[in-house]
Amino acid sequence: MKIEKKTVQSGILKLEKNVQITIDQDMNVPDTKPDVEKVVESRGEVHVDEIEMLTDRIRIRGMFLVQILYLSAEKEQKISCMEHEFALEEFMNVEGTQPTDAAKVSVDLEDLTVSVINSRKCGVRSVLFFHIHISETKFVECSVGVEQKDKVQCLYESTPMTEVVLYKKDIQRIRADVTLPAGKPNIREILWNSMQLRDVDVRMMEGKLLIRGELFLFILYQSEDEQEPVQYYDWEIPFTNELECSDSQENLIGNIAVTLGSHQSVIKPDEDGEPRNVEVDAVLELDLKAYKELQMPVLKDMYANNRKLRLKTRPVKFENLIFQNNAKTKITYRVNSEGNPYKLLQILNVEGTVKIEDVRFEENGIATEGLIFCRVLYIAGDDGTPMQAKEVVIPFEYLVETQSVSPSNRCEIRGVLEQIGGYVVDGNELEIRAVAGIYVTGFAQMDMDMIEDVEELPYDDEELAQIPSITGYVVKPGDTLWMIAKRYGTTIEKIRQYNENVEEPLETGRKLFLIKAMDAVIGE
Repeated sequence: MKIEKKTVQSGILKLEKNVQITIDQDMNVPDTKPDVEKVVESRGEVHVDEIEMLTDRIRIRGMFLVQILYLSAEKEQKISCMEHEFALEEFMNVEGTQPTDAAKVSVDLEDLTVSVINSRKCGVRSVLFFHIHISETKFVECSVGVEQKDKVQCLYESTPMTEVVLYKKDIQRIRADVTLPAGKPNIREILWNSMQLRDVDVRMMEGKLLIRGELFLFILYQSEDEQEPVQYYDWEIPFTNELECSDSQENLIGNIAVTLGSHQSVIKPDEDGEPRNVEVDAVLELDLKAYKELQMPVLKDMYANNRKLRLKTRPVKFENLIFQNNAKTKITYRVNSEGNPYKLLQILNVEGTVKIEDVRFEENGIATEGLIFCRVLYIAGDDGTPMQAKEVVIPFEYLVETQSVSPSNRCEIRGVLEQIGGYVVDGNELEIRAVAGIYVTGFAQMDMDMIEDVEELPYDDEELAQIPSITGYVVKPGDTLWMIAKRYGTTIEKIRQYNENVEEPLETGRKLFLIKAMDAVIGE
């Protein structure tokens, strides 16, 4: 007798680890750039290009991009900019990893400090936190039936299971051309740009993914107008992209993260040959996961009325997706410009990131605490340094409503900055308005014994004779038809045949008339 099996692909979080790396490097001013006197604004971006899985460690290759906006040492205090790429290659000890595992790595950049060493050199110091999630792909063999099941009674249980249908990384490119409006002077040089993703939505369709969203582009530029040499402008660039994906289906549950990878803004001439267009080239990095919910008819027990069956089982583990909720919360925060003697005149740009700091399981959902790290570029009433930057950290709390959860459940939580903007309330106060997206997916770990094999052994006459041909039975608490039929060598069909209106759950104390179904094999 052979057990029929069906394989279901399941993913299980194997381990998590945080690794801290300190960057302490110098960046030289390019020959084409003026001397540095004072740093106005700085920004760091980490791009992970390759993750190699090894035994008990992983290798990460990528790049750390640092950009600075500064005042030059020239008489007119001309604003200029520069950037430098630092190569990253780190071997990180992660005990328990195997080459077949899958890794997800996210990076938080903290404490970026750029200091002026001399007019032609700046020091860069930063702390990078690598959050490493190692997953193991499991192929769960489910016992779903029996071949050649002559006179074999089978008990099945409809078991909820979550199958991993899609698990990969991909990229999409966004290219667009935007133009300065009339009244804005031509662009001589882009000094600073900020590009942010906003309101991204991914829909799973048959054989493809539909990606919609908006790129927000801000540029600060050196104009051709000598009277007003420094100008700025921003655009909201909508995009719709389709990504071919053969595994995509409309009925799947997607868990898809989209982040902005490398990007650039380049000056292009317009139809008249004037430098008024900006060409945008951005890479969207996609972390694609999709799940299918199944009701698997798992073989839980079996017996035969003409032979003994010895069942061999094995323990299996898998994860079931139990809930998913995508929530958004609006945040308004006011900051007083304490310590700054100069008035806030105008907000130029605000950019930021969301970080979930703490999670608590409560009766009606998941309580999250997080921070929004903002960088505000603004104009102040300071003739010496009219352009200034300020870092603002905004705390927030939000309850994501879900079904009942327990600490034993595993939750994947992402924080995404959907919208952000800044406004001057008066000369001393700044108001920041933001929308934070909180994406929660919960899993429960399941443990069960699966029938792996069955051994057939013959009954002898003495064993058969011990089971009475006709039995009167009184139902006890917890009894099921299956338990009674198996114990007394009959079948559920025969119990129902000789007893009227027998339905489960069984009524305690009811008397049942049982007929042995093994008589036909006595003497074989």
